[in-house]
Amino acid sequence: MIRSVLTLHTSPAQAESVLELYRNEAILQESLDLTRAVSSEIATAIDGSGEIIVTAVWPDEAAYQEWLDHPNRGRTAPELSALLADARIGVGRLYEVDHRVSRTEI
Repeated sequence: MIRSVLTLHTSPAQAESVLELYRNEAILQESLDLTRAVSSEIATAIDGSGEIIVTAVWPDEAAYQEWLDHPNRGRTAPELSALLADARIGVGRLYEVDHRVSRTEI
């Protein structure tokens, strides 16, 4: 399994706008519906810094590449680019998941 991690460094106000775009456009759900992704999340730093991470779990690197290559992936790019115009976008990274455990959500 592979975990992808993208870090966005933005202002707290911009962070909320990015979250709203992800919610309103169901971006995470779309990535699950259109690919072999196992799960995905978007989270903000609790210190109020405006840092956002977007993570997803994929069965393999090829599955992640399918999302990168999917024509729908860029659907919200203009809106997201406008929101992140002043942001510092970290390099997306892939991690190999060694093992995991999970609990059914309560």
